[in-house]
Amino acid sequence: MTQVPLPPRYFWLWHLAALKVIEADFGPAPVVIPEVSQSALRAAPAPTITATLWDRIGPTAPATAALIDTGVSRAHPNLAGRIDVERSIDLTSHRNGAQTRPVLPDTRPTTREEPRAFFSGLDLTGLHPLQLEPDELDYLEAMVDEARTSQGVVRRLIDTEETFAAHGTACAGLMVGEPAVVAADGQTAAISPEAVLTGAAVNPDANLLPYFGVDPLARLISIRTSFEADPFQFIKAFLYAWSARVDVIVLPRGLPDPVRSRLNPKGELKADLETWDSRHAADLYTRLHAAEPDAADAGAADADAAQTGSQPDRPWKILMHLIVAISRRIPVVCAAGNDGESQLIYPACLARGTNGIIAVGAVTAEGFRAGYSNYGEHLTLVAPSDDYEIYNRHQSRLDLSDPLIRMHDYSVGAGKSYAYSPLELVSTDLPGVFGYDAGAARWSSVMPGQGQPGVGGGYYTAFGGTSGACSLIGGLLLLAQRARRGAGLAALDGMVAKTLLIGVSSLEEPVAPGYRPLTRDCMNADNEDQLDESHFFGAGLPDAGALITAALAA
Repeated sequence: MTQVPLPPRYFWLWHLAALKVIEADFGPAPVVIPEVSQSALRAAPAPTITATLWDRIGPTAPATAALIDTGVSRAHPNLAGRIDVERSIDLTSHRNGAQTRPVLPDTRPTTREEPRAFFSGLDLTGLHPLQLEPDELDYLEAMVDEARTSQGVVRRLIDTEETFAAHGTACAGLMVGEPAVVAADGQTAAISPEAVLTGAAVNPDANLLPYFGVDPLARLISIRTSFEADPFQFIKAFLYAWSARVDVIVLPRGLPDPVRSRLNPKGELKADLETWDSRHAADLYTRLHAAEPDAADAGAADADAAQTGSQPDRPWKILMHLIVAISRRIPVVCAAGNDGESQLIYPACLARGTNGIIAVGAVTAEGFRAGYSNYGEHLTLVAPSDDYEIYNRHQSRLDLSDPLIRMHDYSVGAGKSYAYSPLELVSTDLPGVFGYDAGAARWSSVMPGQGQPGVGGGYYTAFGGTSGACSLIGGLLLLAQRARRGAGLAALDGMVAKTLLIGVSSLEEPVAPGYRPLTRDCMNADNEDQLDESHFFGAGLPDAGALITAALAA
């Protein structure tokens, strides 16, 4: 598929303009409004950046985020100076935590391990009330007591985060990526945002973009977890973030709770099963449903459930209460999910006005909900991301720049047609063959004049999903917390941070550089676009500048 090249600066900074982290002039609006011309967007000149929030806040002591995900590459030039290596932890390869020291050129990997007590300072003070039953609270306190005396390990091995951490690396870049240069001796050095934007510094390494996360002066603690249905690694992940007293916790994925992570059957699907034409499928559904275990026994019957015993759901329940309690003190930013469903994944679905869990959906530069983004009750707000093609009975959303699409007649029928957005997020990629782009040369066409991919593979990748949107909101909260620190103010707790975010969000502002305000669509039901806008977008799209003002006044 042939894509028209996008001007580099327009392409990889548009989401920062949409959130008003930077002010940029994208040129005149397309002639047709509000129907945005995709050819006009693609042909737009590179924007002129006129102001940034980084200048407004100035250099201050950095705020810190805990990213609970698959790990983060420390070898990436745009991230090397932002990762708090000493406080990062791997909970996938050791139950009590592990760290990997890099294998130096003059050394060889060794299995020798040095003990380290990662949880020695763990304390539940400040988290009560956890709203647990007495026996459940005893269970948690016993777990904490054991964790305090536990010994993790520090190893000198090949770093597994340079193999499996593509998702976490992309999320980290959107939050804290900074401009960097790699010298001839292989050492990485940071370049100030001001020097890059004013043209005072030019990176001699053509493989590296002057890349910016939402807060390129923040710090990040990587808390690496797996996808196994093991509640204890996630309990320890949140306890570790709590113990580190970070300014924001970002969870750009769902948690595999055997009970709470299941999406509920949709009412309209049940109605479809009750029609005459669907009676055989309805009979099969009824028999399958009857064969399911009771909800109370679901964890024990699940083949993926790691916990066994008389009360298999107990640790998962403790985890849920722990997340809610921590969120009241530290904002917890969660991805809404990429299922295109009108319900949120777990634990984003726990978001309420009584906690600091922030459920983030995704919108496109066209102003629509991203085709994959979950929506519905308890969605807090949205952030910019990429799009996804849809062709169902309710809507048609297709990339008309694809010649294969243009060859066929995609009749909308009784549904409605919505514009597809070609804009994606660009973020840092895991260098080498295990990254999303795996060293492919695609950037030679998308980023003209940027040289070949990075050493050992591409340094950057197209990214998106509610993971990307969630990471951007995490970056906004880092900015707000850093601004308060610079003013000598205490960090915002989760409840206040969430309230401020909602207060500075709008359902009417267009998603720059597009020109259409947030617009409802029909995804899973006829006439779904008649529902309230908050059903699709929560409070809407936040304004970073307004957030800083509100944070300093709080």
